[in-house]
Amino acid sequence: MEQTLNVNVQGVSGETSTLLIGQANKPKEPAKLVVIGDFSAVGNFLKIKREQANDLQEIKPENAIVICDYDNLTIKLLTNPNDVDGTEITGKAEYSNELKEFGINQGKFFRREELIKILRYNRRFFPNKEENAKLLTSYQNFTASVKKDISDNSDQRGNIGRTFNKQIKTDIAESFVIEIPIFKGEPAVSFPVEICLEDNDSGVRFWFESVELAELLEQKRFDLFERELKHCHGLAVIYK
Repeated sequence: MEQTLNVNVQGVSGETSTLLIGQANKPKEPAKLVVIGDFSAVGNFLKIKREQANDLQEIKPENAIVICDYDNLTIKLLTNPNDVDGTEITGKAEYSNELKEFGINQGKFFRREELIKILRYNRRFFPNKEENAKLLTSYQNFTASVKKDISDNSDQRGNIGRTFNKQIKTDIAESFVIEIPIFKGEPAVSFPVEICLEDNDSGVRFWFESVELAELLEQKRFDLFERELKHCHGLAVIYK
């Protein structure tokens, strides 16, 4: 649909008049910055801001809040919780892929063939390569004998007591030392691992356990938060 615009300009002779037709630029809405990274994200963000002293994104200590969630392994920086457009930076620690593959203390079970594959293709994580070779050989030549004793007893009241004893005799190694990172992006640590096994109707199954890893997890979790909180001095810290 055509529109007609009639303009009548009157002015002093020799003057120039300019008529602008169009839509004025709308003011740009501020964009909220939300970042989720590895566990060092908050510390790195604060470190850079303090070094640059950028007035455009100044962090005011009286407004900022740091939230630490030890159970979920997260640390979050809210530069201004009262501002809907305030910057949010979240750092999250995740267990390493190497730790997940071994499934140590996680009740992850393996058949003999799966166990051999893990030991073979993760040789690089064994500080003692000779130990790895011996483990492979012992499980490739694995033999086991299972002894089961079942005794049923009943009393005059009809109660039944059953005892079930099972013993597995093997000729295989029962432990090894491994060196892997516990959390993604963090340095590798060395700790001993036990190889557990049991027999069931489908055959012998294996899994890994490590008391030392359980202790390391608690210590490393504490160390991660302590390291990042050093960058948060002067800010309010809340623990969940």
